[in-house]
Amino acid sequence: MITVGLDFGTHQTKVCVEHKDGVELTYTFMKFVDTYHRDFYTFPSLVGVGKDGLLSYGFLPRRYDGRIIRYFKQSTFRPHPSGMPQVNAMYFSTWYLAYILFDLEDKYGQEFTIQMGAPTDSGHVHQVKVIATRIIASAYNLVEDVFANDKEKFLATPMKELTELTELVPYSKEIKDEYGLLVFPEAYACLKPLISQGKLATGMSLMIDIGGGTTDISFFTIEDNKPQVYDFYSINKGLNYLTGANEGNQTGTEINVRDASEINNGRRSVYINEVNQVCDNLRSKLQREFKLQTGLNMHRLLDALKNRPLVYCGGGSTFKTLRVSYGGYQDKKQISHKEWNVKSIKDIDEIIDEELCPILSTAYGLAISTENDNIVMKPFRDIFEGVRGYEEEHHHKTSRDTTFGSAYGGFSYADDWDAWK
Repeated sequence: MITVGLDFGTHQTKVCVEHKDGVELTYTFMKFVDTYHRDFYTFPSLVGVGKDGLLSYGFLPRRYDGRIIRYFKQSTFRPHPSGMPQVNAMYFSTWYLAYILFDLEDKYGQEFTIQMGAPTDSGHVHQVKVIATRIIASAYNLVEDVFANDKEKFLATPMKELTELTELVPYSKEIKDEYGLLVFPEAYACLKPLISQGKLATGMSLMIDIGGGTTDISFFTIEDNKPQVYDFYSINKGLNYLTGANEGNQTGTEINVRDASEINNGRRSVYINEVNQVCDNLRSKLQREFKLQTGLNMHRLLDALKNRPLVYCGGGSTFKTLRVSYGGYQDKKQISHKEWNVKSIKDIDEIIDEELCPILSTAYGLAISTENDNIVMKPFRDIFEGVRGYEEEHHHKTSRDTTFGSAYGGFSYADDWDAWK
């Protein structure tokens, strides 16, 4: 049984494959070959339109003399400053994903299912699932029905003819189920490597995934070694915005931000303020429910947040200047191999040496097979249900440093999630 984790990114795409042999699971990251025959774990999200009308994908020659199409992924799911119409973006996304599907089916046949990530907040999950399903189903239709798995014929078809051959498949649950496609919010997918391996302690945590086009934020707790999500957001700003690349005036085939000096300080301030607004909103919800449900002094909650992790991942998290504290969370950590189940991952030493864990983490999370993509969010009030109605003086002595239950070793309701439960 094979599950493909597809992290379709604005800058680059990452693919991780889960192989299930009985109870044993192994994970392999797909490698892509550039024009110089070098292997990479990332595939540039670029489409080149040659003067002859033929399309090229991913790695383009440095002196490519055709038209370069970028940011089609972001424009597929939401408006982008480049101004590309959504329907045009969906065509380019379909062709790009079809290119990857040709290689997947060449290697694994049709014996795999895809779990894909998409940028969304908690209020637009269904709309995003519809779009993701349509472009994947349209790509499958091209690969299997139109071109009968003939990749060379696909690459030899000019854009005008390819447009006529491409059907943007309407959404239906039947189509989604037929291909076994699951679609997860990117803010949720990047949590799965942590919690599935029991690498994060129970309690309130925040995850920030800084990508090329978006920043995804999730607030969650861990219960029974699984994430319990209370809210998640997706901000339409990432490295593209921070470097000014989303203005649509980029030339050349380089897609990566190589140095922190490329980040504009003014844009960084705007970006940090926007992320901070989201995190402050989350903290306000917490404080409101803490006050309503517990009757404890607010400092107990604020002190607890200082000791809870703010976990960073994504390409943007590799820049220290972007890893700042938000919403009272001061324990900043970046995803590394220490949070992964490294024994199950092929070529893990190479991935560690190239410092790719933060970049590949979402693809890894998407590859962890899941029965369905239904994400049930709990209301904020449920976080504190275990201490509803208590008054602080019933739990603490006069000194704020004293813990309740000292006869049993002591614990603080604000610091200990299991005690709350």
